[in-house]
Amino acid sequence: MYDDSGFTLIEVVFTISIILILSTITLHFVINSKPVISLQQQCQQVISLLEEGKSRAMINHEQINIVIQTKQISYNGQKDQRTLTINDNYYIDDYYEFHFNHNGNISSGGHLKICSSNGCKSIILNVGSGAFYVK
Repeated sequence: MYDDSGFTLIEVVFTISIILILSTITLHFVINSKPVISLQQQCQQVISLLEEGKSRAMINHEQINIVIQTKQISYNGQKDQRTLTINDNYYIDDYYEFHFNHNGNISSGGHLKICSSNGCKSIILNVGSGAFYVK
C-alpha cells in the first residue's frame, strides 16, 4: 500500500512561496542599502586623494589644483584629474582651494573638517613638512 510519509503539493508550494517572498524582501534591502564607512576611513580616503595629487604634481612636474567642496574633493592638472565623492553620511565643513606646485609643495596650510552627525575630525595640511594627518 501507499506510505503517507511525505509532503503534499500544497505544502511544497506554500513553503516555496514563503521562501520567495522573504528572498524578495531581503534582496530589496540589500540592493538599496549603501555601504557605511567610518569617519576614520573617510578621512583616509581624503588623505589618499591628497597624496595622489601631490605625487602627480611631482611626477608630471606640473601644478595640481585641489578643490574641496561640501560633498566632493577633486584635483586636476594638465594630464589628469580625479574626483572623490564624500559618503552620504559625511560632509566637509568649509569650501577650500589650494594647489601643489611642480615640486609637490602645498600652496597653503590649514585644516579640513570632515563631519558626521556623531562628530568631526580635522585633516591637518602641514606646509613645512607637506604631511597630512588626522586630528
